[in-house]
Amino acid sequence: MDNLDPVVDNQDPVVETTPAVDTTVTPEVKAEPVTTAPAPTDFSWKAKVGSDLANSPSIQKFEDTPEGLKKAVESHVNLEKLLGHEKVPMPKGPDDVEGIDRFNKAMGVPENAEGYNLPDVTLPGELGNVTFDKNVFAQLAKENSLTPAQANGLWKKYTEMSGSVYQQHLSKVQQDLTTNINALRAEWGDAYASNIELGEMVVAKFADDENMGNFLTASLSKDPAGMKFLAKIGQQFTENKIGDFQYQRQSLTAAEATTEINKIKADPKHPYGNPDAPDDEHDAAVAHVNRLISISMGKRAQG
Repeated sequence: MDNLDPVVDNQDPVVETTPAVDTTVTPEVKAEPVTTAPAPTDFSWKAKVGSDLANSPSIQKFEDTPEGLKKAVESHVNLEKLLGHEKVPMPKGPDDVEGIDRFNKAMGVPENAEGYNLPDVTLPGELGNVTFDKNVFAQLAKENSLTPAQANGLWKKYTEMSGSVYQQHLSKVQQDLTTNINALRAEWGDAYASNIELGEMVVAKFADDENMGNFLTASLSKDPAGMKFLAKIGQQFTENKIGDFQYQRQSLTAAEATTEINKIKADPKHPYGNPDAPDDEHDAAVAHVNRLISISMGKRAQG
């Protein structure tokens, strides 16, 4: 049995060894960032509203994106605000009297011209005598269905523009008058003042009132020829030659001649019957009456 035991005396002893450590330095390698492809978007708000709405013209103008959805919502909100106001149907046409009246009332057009309450116009300085008929203007505003704001704005512009035009006209008249005066001063010299006085005398004699006098002065003073004409007539007065013109009228009918005779005989201041009249004026008046008598009897007047 002893021979069955293993013989260990002849085996080498087991020696534990430590593994060698590799001291070589390996350079550090940085890892590259991992890039992943973006997942395809599946956002489609139009797909949620159904094909009928998605294909409608109102929706087609908005893109199928988040930004498009935002704009579509904003449009809807603004429409809601608009529809919240009072709604007035548009007139069907110019013959839709009811519709036009309803629309005008909603717009604030007054029922009559007095409802516009146009302000009075006061222009400064020499324009103060310019008047504007605001009642006629208000009636025109009513006929054209203007709102009060429109009518008042147009009234303001109209009166301001008219005043400006009138001011320009006055300035032009004054400028022309100054030009004419300077021309006549150069032509008449020292006689200028006396000639102007003669013209003013003519206007005062024949004008019925101040308005007519202003009209005659303004009309004839536009040109030096008119002022010369006034002065010439005034000169005739100073030389007692006006009576000569009085008796030169021709082509009278018999009835007109008879009427003129009666008028002369009924006027105690007429040279024909006035004993205080100068002889030359009395003689001219007698000759004139004799001619009238001839005409009244059907005879041709003798010159």
